Amino acid sequence: MRGLIVTGIGTDVGKTHVATVLAVGLGWPYWKPVQTGSPPDREAVARYGVFTWPERYHLSLPAAPLVAAQEAGLTLSWEVLSAPPPAEPLVIEGAGGLFVPLTEERFLIDLFAAWALPLVLVVRPYLGAMNHTWLSIEAIQRRGLPFLGIVLNGTTGDVSERYFRQAFPLLGEIPWGPLQDPSRVFVESGLAAAWQAHWSSSSSMRGGSKS
Repeated sequence: MRGLIVTGIGTDVGKTHVATVLAVGLGWPYWKPVQTGSPPDREAVARYGVFTWPERYHLSLPAAPLVAAQEAGLTLSWEVLSAPPPAEPLVIEGAGGLFVPLTEERFLIDLFAAWALPLVLVVRPYLGAMNHTWLSIEAIQRRGLPFLGIVLNGTTGDVSERYFRQAFPLLGEIPWGPLQDPSRVFVESGLAAAWQAHWSSSSSMRGGSKS
């Protein structure tokens, strides 16, 4: 399985925004395994011409998947959740942060560990984001998950943004505002160059093959 995972330090940090930019820029389909609330995020992504796969579960309550499933009288199946669509590569978007519960025993980070795909961490520089970012990175490192870096999303020029640029490996920065042209943002944010560097490094380690 090939692809990458877009996760975040919490909810409403712009994961769908970043996933759209990556899907358009890379030309990859989009998939969100579990969706809570409506409308589904894939509808927003599809508006930019991206092919999207349907969710394994779409739950009406806008809450953590475990809570939304319990409210609906359902039990989410780990086997169903962890089985990706029959296509690759994929841009996969998580729900909320890394420790959002899916079942009584497992979190989203467990799903990501099962796939072992490179992670992109989306950060919005709100008050408290530094703590949430460090905790997220520590969890990623503790699990030994492949980590591409951080996308600073929703930059406004706030003084706190300097800290993120100095302290964390940034893949790119996306300014505050509506998403007009994802392909242009892919280049201007620095994500295109970051991905090219990652791909070149990966190809070098594989002896130059494009597997």
